[in-house]
Order: sequence, then structure tokens, then C-alpha cells
Amino acid sequence: MLQAAGSYTPISKPESLYDLGEMRAGNLEVFVASRREDIEAAQALRYRVWVEEVGAKVAPEMHAVRREWDEFDTYCDHLLVIEHQPQGAPKVVGTYRLMRRDGMKKMGRFYSASEFDISSIENYSGEIMELGRTSVDQAYRNRAVMQLLWRGIGAYVARFNVGLLFGCASFQGNDPKQHTLALSYLYHYHLAPETIRPYALKERYVEMNMLPKDAFDPKEAFSLLPPLIKGYLRLNGYIGQGAVIDHEYNTIDVGIVVKTELVTDKYAQRYKAQVNDGV
Repeated sequence: MLQAAGSYTPISKPESLYDLGEMRAGNLEVFVASRREDIEAAQALRYRVWVEEVGAKVAPEMHAVRREWDEFDTYCDHLLVIEHQPQGAPKVVGTYRLMRRDGMKKMGRFYSASEFDISSIENYSGEIMELGRTSVDQAYRNRAVMQLLWRGIGAYVARFNVGLLFGCASFQGNDPKQHTLALSYLYHYHLAPETIRPYALKERYVEMNMLPKDAFDPKEAFSLLPPLIKGYLRLNGYIGQGAVIDHEYNTIDVGIVVKTELVTDKYAQRYKAQVNDGV
């Protein structure tokens, strides 16, 4: 059994739900979890990131076991990066939650649909995949871990022929005015084409167009973006229209869309398991 930060139960080799090929970098390895206890280890990491760091408000039973979960977990695949230890058990240092159409049909909806109108994405003719609950241990927020996460996503994308990636990405806090420059920049420079554009639900819609395009320096604005959003944009990703305040998770969310066919040559390598480039 794997666990996130704390005590770890040794395992000889992680069991992967899908054979995506061996993907390692030094003592780090990425795979799709197949066992309940490994998924629980990912949920423990999510608790540390989203509850202890970001300040998400969760149910008492989650505090009791120090794990964060929801009803979507059962219908998603869970990508894990683990660090093998010279002595003792490996530990989970990064995770992504992945949901394709098959999972959505069983669950009944995508997570993003609670914040955004994603009908244009759902109408996309090819395979689509929602990315969510991105979590990296605070001590491992470096190029190597994100590199492996994207290599894992790349192998998964190739296996299931995914043409469109989407999900929610977050700014910390729930005051949009604190992110006026960054949100305005995303609106003016990175809106998704209408054919695949998510729209914040009317009852939750927060205007992103708070400053005119000529009122700020785009380079300065880009520097203020959270690292994950920067990574999506470097993959030629797009942003949906309107932001959403998630009071439960203490975040301001924007919709993200990445069309894999539009990824630049430099970053297309991340969608192939054999490369080592990173976000």
C-alpha cells in the first residue's frame, strides 16, 4: 500500500491499471493506480494540498482519515507519481484525476459541469478527457514530477486517442479583485474558440474582463498566473469565458481546454511516453 507523506507500507512494485509502458526518471515512477489503497494514497496527498494548504472545507469524515474524495473518484482513473526510497516504501508525490466519456456516462456528468457549461466540449466528435484534482507534494514541486505527470498523461492520451483535454484550473482565494490583472490577461489573450469554449454558469459567472487590453503589460500579467495555468497555456491551451468562485475549496476557477492537435512541436513531445521534456 502507498500512502502520501507520513508512514508508508512497503510494496515490491506498483500495480498499474493500464500498461502505459515503464516511465521512470531516477527514483520517480508514474502509473495509473489499480488498487483501492493506492487511490487512497492519492486522496491523502489531495487532502494535504487542498485542505491543509489551500483551505478547502470538507466533511468531518475526511478530516478523521486525512483524505479528500468525492463521488467522481469511483469513475475516474488516478495517475500517480511515486518516489522509490533507498530504504522503506515508496511514497506518492504527485497525482492527477482523469475522466473520459465512459466514466462520465457511468457517473452522469463531468465535474466541470458544476461550474461551467461544457456542452460544446461534450459535443466534440472525438474522445475527450477531463483533468482534475492536480496535486503535488509541497516538497516535490519541481520539473521532474510535473514532467512525469505529463508523460503519464501523454501515454494515456495516446492509448485512448484523446483529442481534447479540459478541466478547471484555480487561483487561490475567493476574491477576484486580487487577480484582476491575471484574469483580464486570460480573457484578452487566451479565450477558447467558440466551438470548444466553456462558459461559467450564469448563476456563478464572474467577469474576467476587468481591465481593457491596452491597460496592462501582458508579460507582467503572465508572470502572475499559477504555474499549472502557465503550463496549460504553453501547451497552446485555451481559457473559457467567465470565472467561478468555489467557496468550498477557497479558489477562483477558470475553464481550461487543450486541443492536442494544436500542441506546438516543442510540447507535443509531452504527449509521448518516451520523452523527458516537462512543463
